[in-house]
Formats: sequence, structure tokens, C-alpha cells
Amino acid sequence: MREIAEHIIHALNDGTDSVLVTVMKHRGSAPRHAGSQMLVDGSGLACGTIGGGAIEGHAIAEAQAMLGERHGQVEDLALKLQGKNSLGMACGGDAVLLYTPVVAGDEQWGQVARGLVRCFEERVPAYLALACCEEAPAFESSIALLDEAGACMAGCCNVSKEQFGSLKLKGICNGCYLMPIPLPTRAIVFGGGHVGRAAVAALSRVGFDCTLFECRPDFARPEDVPAAKSIVLGSYESIAASLSLDAHDYALIMTNTHRYDYAVLSQVLRQPLAYVGMIGSRKKIALGRKLMLEEGISEEALDAVHMPIGLDIKAETPEEIAVSIAAECILHRATN
Repeated sequence: MREIAEHIIHALNDGTDSVLVTVMKHRGSAPRHAGSQMLVDGSGLACGTIGGGAIEGHAIAEAQAMLGERHGQVEDLALKLQGKNSLGMACGGDAVLLYTPVVAGDEQWGQVARGLVRCFEERVPAYLALACCEEAPAFESSIALLDEAGACMAGCCNVSKEQFGSLKLKGICNGCYLMPIPLPTRAIVFGGGHVGRAAVAALSRVGFDCTLFECRPDFARPEDVPAAKSIVLGSYESIAASLSLDAHDYALIMTNTHRYDYAVLSQVLRQPLAYVGMIGSRKKIALGRKLMLEEGISEEALDAVHMPIGLDIKAETPEEIAVSIAAECILHRATN
């Protein structure tokens, strides 16, 4: 969604019309679930995806036909080989699409898009509210950005705080489709060696904001790790002096020495984190468990650590190991 917001800001600055397409509902098997989005302009797909194939091609054509209009619309599509509103797809489910116009010069959209970017940069929880009406062929379009309590931060919304509080995660309320902003998860990669750099690149491509933590200046050059959102040069034995962690963070430990790996592991296990993983052989992991237990780390905390880090895909090269790590992090993010 951040890429979509940034595209909208540029489009508004350039005086270009576009249309935001949102999967508002899905029933049964569908390429993407509710909340998936793409932005369409005069040249076609600008960014995002609602699943590719026939549904995306159809939606791009519909959105392009709406460019410059100020009224939104809802479309119910059958993802079946035949039948009413069928797209000739074998998925077998249904999808309801919401088309929201982004008209050049619309300051309401400008405020919301800039607010979205700030939410991503500052990791502020928020909700996007898009006007919708399934009963009407077209309706007055509006957009708003709400904080996690339902207060309007930008734009205009008809949903009260009381109505907002009764809604779970995403859905339709008082003529608005509400969806939480999918804030990126921060992954802190401890170690800028071959695997660390490859892990930063792989994780960045699948929606993680990566911070590289290194103690060696030669391994912490931005030009060598362009995918890292930030690079912290600090001591592995005193992480808190250079970086604050929170309960949503992923910690991936792969420093240049076993001693530093154990030092980092000891520190990160003394606070709640979403995910902790450490690279290493069985012997290294066994010794690490022994040392952590001697330091007072509980068995329960150690059992939650992904050691060795990554899914077992028989990876050998740094790039293959990075793929296994990214796959494990994707799975953990999707199931927790």
C-alpha cells in the first residue's frame, strides 16, 4: 500500500487521474483476498495487484473507463468458467471489487496519501476508509485515514468512533469499507556478511523493512546493502546503546563470530519479540542453548527460537539460505 500511496502523490502532483481498485470481499477460492489493491492509470497497471490474470485484466479495463470520474462503483464478479458475471476462470469463487477514483487536484486524496506514507515511515497503526455502496451503480466517492481508535486523521468519513469500535479488522460500516493499513514488519539482521546481505535483499522484496546491525564499518556501507532501510553501526554486546527493539520486530542473528551470536541471542531473549532466529550448526545451537540456560534464559524462550534459522530446503549458498530464511519469515508472519 505504501507504493500505491507514493504513486498517488506523484500522480496528483503531475495532474494525472488514476483509479484505486480494492478487493472488498471474496468468497471461496480467489487469486487474492479482501484488502488487496492495485492502482490503475491511463497507461494501465501503475502498481499493486489483485491477482493477475483475467480478473486483473478486466478490472484494469473497467478502471481506465472511469478515469476522470468522481463517482465510485462496486462490481461483483464470478471467478467461474461460465455463468452470470463470469470471467471464465476456474477458481470457483467470487470477488467484489471497489473502484475508487483518484482525480487530479483532489486535495482530500493528497492529505490521505501523505498521511499513509507517514504511517508507514513512523509505523503508526491506522485504517483506510473508502466510500462504497453495493446497491447503487455509482456513488459519491470519499476517502479517509483513521487512527486505531477511529478518529479521522485526514479526509472525510461517516463512520463514528462507536461504529468503528464494533468492527473487527476489516469490513463495511455505514457506507465505508474499512481496512487496516498493512504496516511492514521490521526485520533486524545482525551481521552484514554474505548471508546477512542476501537475507536483507530477500526479505526486502517480500515486504519487510530491514535494518542491518553491524559492528564492522567495512561491512556496514550503504552502497553494499542498498535494500536495507537503515544500517546501525554498534556493539553486538550492547545492542540497546544503538537500537531499540519492540514486540513486533523480527531478530535474525548471523554475526561474524559465535561469541557475538550468543551475545545477541542473550539480549534479544530478555524482551518480547515477534520472531527470533539464529544461524548455525547443531553443535553451535546445542552449545548456545547450554550457555543461555546458564544465563537464566528459560527453556520456553529457547524453544521459541528458530535454530537453525530458515526452512529446511537443503540450502547451501548465501542466496539459497536467504530464500529459506525469507520463506520462514513469510510463514511466521502469515500465521501469527
